[in-house]
Amino acid sequence: MSSDNAIRRQILQEYRRAYEASKEAPFLHTRQHLAERLQRSYEDLAPHVSFLEQNRYLHWKATDVFKISPKGLRAAHSEGDLAREFPD
Repeated sequence: MSSDNAIRRQILQEYRRAYEASKEAPFLHTRQHLAERLQRSYEDLAPHVSFLEQNRYLHWKATDVFKISPKGLRAAHSEGDLAREFPD
């Protein structure tokens, strides 16, 4: 079973990939698409998405849609940055 921080790193990496792929409209992830991409259930991811939103890594955009924040972009800049932000 992955640690909480490992799951949070995966979520932020996925948001960073979406941002890098389409900077003009990068915030198209819904919780459902995130679950599909990470091959985890919504129930597994929801508390982590909520944690990241509450701690300003993700910003609420609309119902069940989030965007990565400047803090999230900095945290997800490199593997080292993510490891420092969310250590095992």
